[in-house]
Amino acid sequence: MICRLLIFLLLLTQVGCHGIHLREQRSGVELIVLGIAQDGGVPHLGCQKPCCVSARRDGIRLGPACLALVDHSTGKTVLIEATPTIEEQLSLLRDLTGHANEGRRPIDTLLLTHAHIGHYTGLIQLGREVASTDAVKVHCTSRMASFLRENGPWSQLVQLDQIDLQVVEKGQPVEIFPGVTATAYGVQHRDEFSDTVAWRIEGPKRTVVFCPDIDGWQDGALDLLIDGADLCYLDATFYDGRELPGRDLSEIPHPPMVVTMDHLADEAREGPDRFRFIHLNHTNPALRDGAVRAEVKRRGFSVAEVGESYFLD
Repeated sequence: MICRLLIFLLLLTQVGCHGIHLREQRSGVELIVLGIAQDGGVPHLGCQKPCCVSARRDGIRLGPACLALVDHSTGKTVLIEATPTIEEQLSLLRDLTGHANEGRRPIDTLLLTHAHIGHYTGLIQLGREVASTDAVKVHCTSRMASFLRENGPWSQLVQLDQIDLQVVEKGQPVEIFPGVTATAYGVQHRDEFSDTVAWRIEGPKRTVVFCPDIDGWQDGALDLLIDGADLCYLDATFYDGRELPGRDLSEIPHPPMVVTMDHLADEAREGPDRFRFIHLNHTNPALRDGAVRAEVKRRGFSVAEVGESYFLD
């Protein structure tokens, strides 16, 4: 995770546009970004490119894409994705909010998008070898729930009541806090072990969309997903598809950032910072290249930052 001293300096000094904060104390329901990288994070296993070499040298770590929701009136927490860096991300959440769930309930609820390693394998930390949690609610699709029930070691979490699987129907909202709902929307992705969803979080006044993985924006998928949303975190695995020479990107399809920006150009002009990119591959130049980030900003978009927050009321 990025050096916490740097984060805290940012939290003390910056307030962004479009209601995005780094960070302002108040009550209500707050959404906080805990990770912005692709499944493997930064630095990336086996990577000897300058992006990873410099990250190792400078002690920089970026965890996989993850959001948290905190109800400040009750201290209840919801985590969207159980990433391989779940302990670091929950420690950061505690540092940022002051809310600390201890013992066998480090979190109250989890929302999962799909069964790729950066999005669910943190569940293993809930097992008897580590937290040995007590019936943490896990909202997921029927296919994802079946995958967890029928395959070890995840099945043991179910058998020992360390997680409580809550099957959701796509398009049907579930209440996660009083007055706050989460709705799963099916999206096309590589569905080897489960199907894939994006989550739409609707609060008393504001709505947030989280879509870290999708094959592409065909068939109006993007327009349907973002309709009426105030803030959208969108798949930004690759910038323009040229970051991985020698790899067949048809095996790992994602809409390049440049394609998304072209598609949403009109909407971005009307609402700067409404669209924030997340789930960036370690090779994505938008993580570190100032000129690329400036171009993204010029077009009315932003790259999500660890620690940024947004209030839903």
